[in-house]
Amino acid sequence: MGVSESFYTYPSHSEGGGKRWVVFHKENPEWFVVNSTGLEIINALNRCEDEKDICAGLTNRYGISYESAARDISCFSSRLCQMGFYSMGESPCMQRMPSANSLYLHITDRCNLACPHCYFSSPEKTHKQELPTGLVISMIDQLAEYGGKSLTLSGGEPLLHPGIKEIIRHSSKNKKITVSVLSNGTLIDRECAGFLAGHGVYIQLSMDGSNIAVHDSIRGEGVFLKVVTAIHNLQEAGGGERLNLSATVMRQNIGDLFGIIEKGEALGVPKVRFLPLRRFGTACTQWNGISSGLELGNLEHFYKDAARLKAEGGSSIEISCGLSGFLLKLPEDAPPDGLWCPVGRRVVVDSNGDAYPCVLMMRDGFRIGNIYKQRLSGIVESEEMKRICQALSDRRDKIEKCSRCEWRNLCQAGCMGQALDHKGTIWDTDDFCGYRKRAYKDAFDRILNQEIQSVFDF
Repeated sequence: MGVSESFYTYPSHSEGGGKRWVVFHKENPEWFVVNSTGLEIINALNRCEDEKDICAGLTNRYGISYESAARDISCFSSRLCQMGFYSMGESPCMQRMPSANSLYLHITDRCNLACPHCYFSSPEKTHKQELPTGLVISMIDQLAEYGGKSLTLSGGEPLLHPGIKEIIRHSSKNKKITVSVLSNGTLIDRECAGFLAGHGVYIQLSMDGSNIAVHDSIRGEGVFLKVVTAIHNLQEAGGGERLNLSATVMRQNIGDLFGIIEKGEALGVPKVRFLPLRRFGTACTQWNGISSGLELGNLEHFYKDAARLKAEGGSSIEISCGLSGFLLKLPEDAPPDGLWCPVGRRVVVDSNGDAYPCVLMMRDGFRIGNIYKQRLSGIVESEEMKRICQALSDRRDKIEKCSRCEWRNLCQAGCMGQALDHKGTIWDTDDFCGYRKRAYKDAFDRILNQEIQSVFDF
């Protein structure tokens, strides 16, 4: 038995006369920090040296007892084994197998607003569509049969769907499925808030500005106060802990993003999400008005400042910056394949019944089925879904610049959907690749210098 040959180290930093290294697994998103002795041990194990010989070497070199050296090596080996560095054979491959952990339904095209940045609607969609209530309920039952854990109801404005209450009543009967509703907030009066809170629904409300002037310039006159009222109604009904805000970053609000964070804190909202502007749907026809003057550097500056705010504990609210592919450790609920991306574990359904692997990939070339024609199991197990899962697993190896990058197993070639948005292909990185590289270097330099005591992701 020996350490897997697939590992590499990040350049060392001084540690009071000694040195520290980050040791990365070459195939999986695992890493740890070692001093010179630790690096010596892992190199010896990699050369398949006998542990007794390693113990003897440490005893002679450092003047410690054989028993102490043996205990240290045993603990070190156990840790390596847990992280996949220490194995009998080849390391497991990061291979996504199709499943249906979550279902994301655009249940209606209808919306009472006409936002210029909407990715879902477009001038070409003159005929409004919505999924029949019975079909939605059937899909929820199929999700439960498949062992799925998450249901998202979106639109348009999902609260305009005539069967929304029946859908929520039915879905809430299954306690193993978490139900989320994505709403613009304008329709959540006290009665609606009570219904949503009473059925344990998670609510995401759109807030694109921290005040009337910014938010209403994007979403329409009077909308901001309706969103604030919706927040209060949900909190009074007992649904405040299951509430989050979502903002799309665009020209109109680029200077107000931290204001949105502060407003969320003031309103007692536990989380705020920021989403990059997409050139899709209505946004295509409004692009100059909503993106003019908005540069990649603006977003990078925001990401950096938000990361600092988060790391220093400067905000009581949870902040999600929308920077896919930057994480130092996989979350505890990550799938066993080690891939952070939800593609292959989620089915997204358009209001016409077409199914896709991701909200960012709702294009003809990535259609994986239609719920009017197939059951959920047939869509998940389709050749189209398998092809996309294989692409997800292969991108970090087949995109040339990713194959040579030291951060490849952490970012995993970035967001496949954003790459499609930014470059028109999944076989390239998204526009945030350069920033992620700098952010990883900065993060690991700080870890080696012990400037931070824990890791974070966003």
